[in-house]
Amino acid sequence: ELTDSLIYLSRMEEPEKRQAKAEFCLSDAIEETAGSFQALAATQNKTFEMEIAPLLSFYGDEASIRQLISILLDNALKYSPEHGRITVSLQKKGKNLLFFVCNESEPISKEHLSRLFERFYRADASRNSETGGYGIGLSIAKAIVTAHKGKICAGSEGHSFQISITF
Repeated sequence: ELTDSLIYLSRMEEPEKRQAKAEFCLSDAIEETAGSFQALAATQNKTFEMEIAPLLSFYGDEASIRQLISILLDNALKYSPEHGRITVSLQKKGKNLLFFVCNESEPISKEHLSRLFERFYRADASRNSETGGYGIGLSIAKAIVTAHKGKICAGSEGHSFQISITF
C-alpha cells in the first residue's frame, strides 16, 4: 500500500503527467464520496455535516478529485475525537470554487501546520502508525490539488482543524 502510494505521488508530481481531465459535477462527486463516510462517522459517534452548493461543475480528473476527498475525510475521521463534528463544504466565490473539510481536534501549532503536506510528516505522537496510514495522504492531496492548479492550506484555531482548497 505504501509503495503504491509513493508511486502514485511520484507520478502526480511529474510535470508532463497527463490526467484524464473532463468537465464533471463537482457537487455530485463530493456528495457521493463524502456520503460513503457518513455511516462510518455515525459508528464512531461523530456528527457529519455537508454544506454542498448544488450543480457546481469542474474541469479535472474526477477520479483524482474523489481520491482527494477520501483522503481528507479519512484524516478528519481519524483525528477527530469521539462525539466530534466533521463538516464538508463546497461553495462558489466569484470565479473560484472553495472546498473545506473541518473537524474538531487538538490544537496544532503553526510550526506543525506548515509541514503537514510533507511526506511522512506527523504533527504529534498521536498521529502515528497506530491510527493507520503512513503520513503520506496529505502529500498526495497536495499533489492532486497542484495538478489541478489549485491551492491547499491547513489551519487550526482552538479545537478546530480545517483544510481549505481553492480551485
